[in-house]
Amino acid sequence: MDMQTREPRLAHERRRQTVAGLAVAALGLFASPTLAAPSAGCAAANAGALNGDLPASVSRTHRLALDAGDILAITAQGSQGAAASALLVAGAGAPQTLIGSASAAAVSFKAPQADSYALRFGAGADGPATVRITCMSAQAAAADAAFLARRNDILKAQDPARIRLDRIANPDKPLSSTVAVDEEGNPRQVEFSVSLSEITAAAHPGKKPEPGLVDLWLEGRMETYAAAGTDAGASNGNLGILYFGTRSMLGPDILVGALAQLDRGVETSRYAPAELAAQGWMAGPYLSMKLLSGVVFDGRTAWGETENGAFGRGSGEDPTNRRLVRAKLTGTRQVEGWSVAPSVGLIYLEDAVRDDTTGATKAAGTGRIEVLPEVSRRFALDSETFIEPRAALGGFVGFNELSPTMVTTSTPADMHLKAEAGVALGVKEGSRLQATGGVEGASTSVPATWTGRLQLNMPLGK
Repeated sequence: MDMQTREPRLAHERRRQTVAGLAVAALGLFASPTLAAPSAGCAAANAGALNGDLPASVSRTHRLALDAGDILAITAQGSQGAAASALLVAGAGAPQTLIGSASAAAVSFKAPQADSYALRFGAGADGPATVRITCMSAQAAAADAAFLARRNDILKAQDPARIRLDRIANPDKPLSSTVAVDEEGNPRQVEFSVSLSEITAAAHPGKKPEPGLVDLWLEGRMETYAAAGTDAGASNGNLGILYFGTRSMLGPDILVGALAQLDRGVETSRYAPAELAAQGWMAGPYLSMKLLSGVVFDGRTAWGETENGAFGRGSGEDPTNRRLVRAKLTGTRQVEGWSVAPSVGLIYLEDAVRDDTTGATKAAGTGRIEVLPEVSRRFALDSETFIEPRAALGGFVGFNELSPTMVTTSTPADMHLKAEAGVALGVKEGSRLQATGGVEGASTSVPATWTGRLQLNMPLGK
């Protein structure tokens, strides 16, 4: 073959290879248009800008501007057993293999510092791969973690009154309510309580109802609060709890029953999404019994699940297991007209928290052991009206793990002080207005927290 014939053929071959290469490149772009974005951040990743499909033997590289603490949730999955990979090729911590040549894998990557990061995703020669990426910003994760902690504190604060043996019942008024207001007079906490036996008693006035084997009751509580801090800015939140239970008396000194609760918390934040929400349920038995004259034991256990909407992700996360253990021993004595009620109690709640490394929710427990002596006395102003001062001074120690054999505390020697004082003005078997102030957490490592509360109890019904 002479030179004049060979040169046109070589030129034709080069043109054919160039056209084929452009066709392959175009095919890759059309197969994964969103993966062509040259750079993105958390918002773009959550909008799906980095998601797409990779043809076999094709790789793509993306640059993301991340802040310190931002967490990427990366999934690279090959089709029908095909291999897929994800590599960190630039930025703090590079080079690093995030996902190897496995058929399906998911990993979390937390940015160690603010930087521009380059990620390379590849599909193996044996088939295509799918890439999915979401991002949780450090600010959003902190706000969500603080929201879960505030919800945890409210859930631990109190139990329904009807599970206590020493609760003073008023069958003539089957529906009772309580309204607590803040310093501006706005409702802060609203409660209601009703039982089947009290409704029956109210429907037959003047007739003493026969006690049933099992009584059904319902209590509800809605609490609003304001939260201000670097995690969420100025925000408002509320938590609603609905309790439904049974109540059975085993003699005059033992009360047993079963209790189920539903709770839902909502809080606003300056970080997207603007609204955080978490909901859950728990159920289990409870017991209240008189051990000695003036000595009462109250105990409750419950198990359930909670769901928390993930920041920046379109769907909620998998349910997280939760557990509650509460026990309290209270003694009451009359001394010179004063009621003295020392108590020792334990409360432990295992609930959802935000993992610092992966950004996912997991179950973790916190609790406290509290000793709180209380004194009070009721002074009659007339035949119907009374005033009742009250004061309590004690302390508590927190712990973060509860097992059948031990309680582990993070700072076992760090005792927190707690003090409360208040006064109530009311009418016998009627309305009651109570003002209370308190301080807790004054220790070597925790600053003091001051609280104030104005509460109005109003029995409704007949």
